[in-house]
Formats: sequence, C-alpha cells, structure tokens
Amino acid sequence: MVGEIQRELKTRRGIWIEGDVMYVAGEEFIEKIASALASLTRLRIIGLTFKGDMGIEDLAEKLGQSKANISTHVKRLEEANIVRAIYLPGHRGVKKIAKPAVKEIRIILSELAEEVEERIKEVPLPPEEGEESVKFEEEAM
Repeated sequence: MVGEIQRELKTRRGIWIEGDVMYVAGEEFIEKIASALASLTRLRIIGLTFKGDMGIEDLAEKLGQSKANISTHVKRLEEANIVRAIYLPGHRGVKKIAKPAVKEIRIILSELAEEVEERIKEVPLPPEEGEESVKFEEEAM
C-alpha cells in the first residue's frame, strides 16, 4: 500500500484528497496550502473546528475578533479545501458552520527535485521582501 502510494506520487502534482488526508505536490500547490496555513488565526480556527460545530459568531467570540475578520479567514480556508462550510437554520436566517475537510495534510517535498530546474527557467523568483529597497538605497548612495 505505501509503495503503491509512493509510485502514484511520483507522477502526480497538485492537491488531492484521499479519505481525510490531503496530499500536496508541486511548488505552486505547496505555496497555496502553506499560505492558507500561515496565519495564527486560521490555525486556531482549524483547531476549534475539530472541537465541534462552530459558527462564524462562535469563532469570533472565542478568538476575540470581528465576525467579518473570521468570515474572511474561514473563506480562505474553504478556498484551500482545508475546511468546508455547512449552513443550518439560525436565530435570524442561516448560520454558517465551519467543519474540518481533512484531518491531515501531507506535503510531498521530494517532487520539487523533479520540477525545480524547469520551473526556474519558466518562472524566475520575484525579489524577496526588502531586497528592492536595499538596491534602491545602495543606488542612492
């Protein structure tokens, strides 16, 4: 079984879910998922969704943030297929509940070795944050 999955991973790039495990391979896909996870608020939202049904209002109250802010974070997690939303009748209209879509995320780093040379030619890296301002300051001197 493990060997079978490893053979399949050698030929696959993207994001796919098998059962409750998300697999991520390929630099742009890893970047998308890593970016979605790169927020303490979003990580806490994920953690709270495993504890039970949590609506946007519940999450906002628990995390001490506005409903609008929490809603934006939940939307970002939905777009990355890390959480899913279900809608239930609420006191005034419909209540959006965030549920975990996966229990595990496996990032396949070994696939980067196969694609890195080609991707460097196709899409060069943008300057790192602050790199352009350093060049500008050097030129000004």
